[in-house]
Amino acid sequence: MKIIDLHCDTLYKHIELKTDYSLCCNDGHISEEGLRAGGYMAQCFAIYQPTRITGGDGYSFFIEQCDYFRKFSKECSLIRCAVTGKDIENNYNQGKISAVITVENADFLNNRIERLKEARNRGIRILGLIHNGENCLGFPQSRDKRLDCLPLKDFGKEVIDAINYTDLIADVSHLNYGGFRDVAELSKKPFIATHSGCREVFDHPRNLYDEQIKSIAQSGGVVGVLFYSCFLNGTDSTAAEDIIRHIEHLINVGGEDVAAIGTDFDGMDCEMFISGAGGMQKLAEMLIKKFGYSIAEKICFRNAIRNL
Repeated sequence: MKIIDLHCDTLYKHIELKTDYSLCCNDGHISEEGLRAGGYMAQCFAIYQPTRITGGDGYSFFIEQCDYFRKFSKECSLIRCAVTGKDIENNYNQGKISAVITVENADFLNNRIERLKEARNRGIRILGLIHNGENCLGFPQSRDKRLDCLPLKDFGKEVIDAINYTDLIADVSHLNYGGFRDVAELSKKPFIATHSGCREVFDHPRNLYDEQIKSIAQSGGVVGVLFYSCFLNGTDSTAAEDIIRHIEHLINVGGEDVAAIGTDFDGMDCEMFISGAGGMQKLAEMLIKKFGYSIAEKICFRNAIRNL
């Protein structure tokens, strides 16, 4: 079974370690060998901008990480950069695994809309609007109802309107409820949640309400179910059944075309039923058993590549 994963934090993990930590071989969740063994078609690698980096420093950090991604992705002969779904298909047909660059926390835009064009020119495909702190676009999810209902800032609304006329994809994972409503209202094309769960399955602010799942599905977008146990079940361990439970709810609420995978590999410290990318065929087999082969294909790669 082919696999497309919409989110990992591997780039930032390598940066934080400040070593020659190699994509080819390492003890993290994602390596060249792991991607091969896991049957991967594509892995999305997020440029994550920490909240401590703001303003002009955020833009410099973004440029630096784009350059780092190019170097990082060239380390391994099996991996090739991709920008579109067509690139991914071409790479796969040539025996290559695609690396797609995304953003998690678009604060590097720093109220300058022209930077959207530069982001796309540098190969960014998916723009995650926010992480866990307020930025120039809006506000993160919150247990505080007042904060959770705050709308996108004016610049955030400008960004969504501009995205409508590009081939960038807006990512609403981490975005608060009020900001989500604005994206749903302003977006004229599919938008996605790269790594989220279902609020009805486990009540956590990082997870989506049923109305949000329906809104993403109606736009033509997808939700990549994450593997982080604190969002799936509130414990320190993730079982395959936890992931399947959230996927099943997604399908029941939004239909079989909304469910995808967004692991959050290298961005979590919980125990898991697999050690990383190399074990993904184990999950694929369970999805086939639960949903049948054609729906499992949609979950594992077809829904994701439709949006890329």
